Amino acid sequence: MINTGATHSIITEKTLRRTKYRKFITNRNLQLFMGDGYSPLEAIGVVDLDIKINSTLTTISAFVVKHLSADCLLGMDYINKYKLKLDMAEHTISIRTNQTTTTISINQQPEELRLPVRLINSVIIPPLQEVSVLVSAGISSASVLFKPSFNLKRQVPLLMCNSILAVERHTTSVPLYNPSHYAQYLSKGIILGTIRFPPDHNISLQVDNIPVSDNCELNILRLLAHIQDETQHSKVKSVLLQRRKPFDNSKSTIATTTLYHTIPTTGHHPFASKPFPLYGEKRQELKKLLDELQLYGHIRRSDSHYAAPAILVEKKDKKYRLVVDYRQLNSVTIKDPFPLPRMEDTLQELGQGYRYFSKLDLKSGFFQFTIDEKDRHKTAFTTSFGVFEFTVLPQGLKNSPPSFQRIMSRILEPCRPYCI
Repeated sequence: MINTGATHSIITEKTLRRTKYRKFITNRNLQLFMGDGYSPLEAIGVVDLDIKINSTLTTISAFVVKHLSADCLLGMDYINKYKLKLDMAEHTISIRTNQTTTTISINQQPEELRLPVRLINSVIIPPLQEVSVLVSAGISSASVLFKPSFNLKRQVPLLMCNSILAVERHTTSVPLYNPSHYAQYLSKGIILGTIRFPPDHNISLQVDNIPVSDNCELNILRLLAHIQDETQHSKVKSVLLQRRKPFDNSKSTIATTTLYHTIPTTGHHPFASKPFPLYGEKRQELKKLLDELQLYGHIRRSDSHYAAPAILVEKKDKKYRLVVDYRQLNSVTIKDPFPLPRMEDTLQELGQGYRYFSKLDLKSGFFQFTIDEKDRHKTAFTTSFGVFEFTVLPQGLKNSPPSFQRIMSRILEPCRPYCI
């Protein structure tokens, strides 16, 4: 594997044993670091490798390590020595030896790469609490799929979910939940799981295949964290686990209904604005949000003549929400007269002697309902990464609340005697 982020070439001891290089110069004082600059990588020796690429023979001194994400990494020392050039358009690689340049075709269907995710600092997770921990990854920047370590889950009673992580500068964060009544300790450098970096056209397939059992159990345990009685906790947990599907919020879903949101408007010309400028962290967050929304089918690229400006708004948890300024579109939208619930009526109904209450909360409720195909172009918004349009109901549209209420009222009509 050729890695421009590695300063030195590295090979694992296991890989070395499978070659003619049975021995290497042992040196226990070699200390390397991962790309994050924190996580140590112990080198146990050095070996001079002969690497034959097609008919071209090359040599390089490589560090020998116990564990690595790949069998062998050819770093910048190798790239500079042989003036190595990658042409991704032509899928070729050029190597210069003895004033001769050799061009070789690159395999366009490499095996899927799996990289370990290591804990950067030691951490203590308090009982019945969730902690987000900083981890190092073997890539500089990407959206990747995370899978928890099976061995770690067997050793330590912690819950981690399959999820999409955004890696920046070789680091990202992973949420850990401790469902036990005792604090749990994890030492620096421990492997929490692996990340996969498949081709873009495979991402949606991989996400759909992620098991949801861990996510369901994690959410159920969060809901039961306030129950101190172990017997009651166990009984309620057993009941909810038998009906775990509604507790899965690992991915957003789009409902199948016969009603769609429409955007009736009076006569007007399309509104178009320039994108708001975003820099640094906010620009990266915008790209991440756009990628996620496209991944789940909530937005798509658009050729619409409409273009409302989009901004990022920071939430209480310090994350960002994408907000589109639809004021111009709202000014020509015909009002939907469907009534919204009145707080006075709700309080009157709740006060009629009821003792027990349950509530249903939809994950990204608006995003579960689609917009009529003929009106989707009106929701187009502009960013520094291009123009997109919503396929599902966004916040900020004039008729979003009554349209959502109409759909929910229709769905819950059979439950009307005991539902508000």
